[in-house]
Amino acid sequence: MALKGQIGNVGLSDIAQLLHLNKKTGMLKVDSKEVSGVIYFNSGSVVDAETKDNTGEIAAYELFQVQSGTFEFMPTPPHKRITIKQTLHDLVLESARQKDTIKRLREVIPDNDMVFRAVVDPRLDSLQGNLTRDEVVLLNLLDGTRDVNDLVEDSGLSEFKVLTLLVDLYDKKYIESFEILKILEYEPITGLFVSDDTAYVDTIVYKDWKDKLINESRMRVVKIKTQSKRFIVLKLSHKKKIGNKIKFNPAIAQKLKIKEGDKLIVKPISRNIPKDENEELLEDFFD
Repeated sequence: MALKGQIGNVGLSDIAQLLHLNKKTGMLKVDSKEVSGVIYFNSGSVVDAETKDNTGEIAAYELFQVQSGTFEFMPTPPHKRITIKQTLHDLVLESARQKDTIKRLREVIPDNDMVFRAVVDPRLDSLQGNLTRDEVVLLNLLDGTRDVNDLVEDSGLSEFKVLTLLVDLYDKKYIESFEILKILEYEPITGLFVSDDTAYVDTIVYKDWKDKLINESRMRVVKIKTQSKRFIVLKLSHKKKIGNKIKFNPAIAQKLKIKEGDKLIVKPISRNIPKDENEELLEDFFD
């Protein structure tokens, strides 16, 4: 089913409805001065979306707000990453309702790589009755290592709900943004005693993380993300005199499609991702 044209007289929601009714699987590319991106369909259901700055629900809301531009639908194999579980009808309605709200949220949290930590204990008597159940859930997760995507995954809440709660908690000064992300250059490491599943950072970087996170148990693994949003989770270790670099096995670099000198977004995370889940995440980005 080849489908492309201008957004205007025919709205993007109408195009999406046509794909839904025909149970199509593929990607709907949107190119507009307002925002450009992709909406993924599996058997007519919206399962994921991407724009330059956002993914998931927020990206879908942005794209359904587009008033002009071009669109093109291309059949593809089923999309593996499922970030959206709402019906198309609910997505379109919520998109219209949230137009102004999203702008406010992104003024405080411009991207999902931001990390926050709680500065209050939700168990305090003074806070009892002043926090919703969802706020308590989020505060208990804000240990200074989870970014927005981690919070969505671990809380079971939608991306929009997490962002809304974070902004509310930030306005109340119950949480603070936390500088834990590092931009490090990749450098291959080889040798007989080098582990295939371990990444090495400079001891100074490791100590900086340790000073901020206090608990070294939160630093057993590290999440590495490329500029093209591919990522992997490896065990974390450190060596002296590495500098502003991160070293790991060249075979991993090939999977991530990076080369020596490429800059990576790196942060320790507070829990390990099982190996099979990690591999599934990689496959999702590469297929």
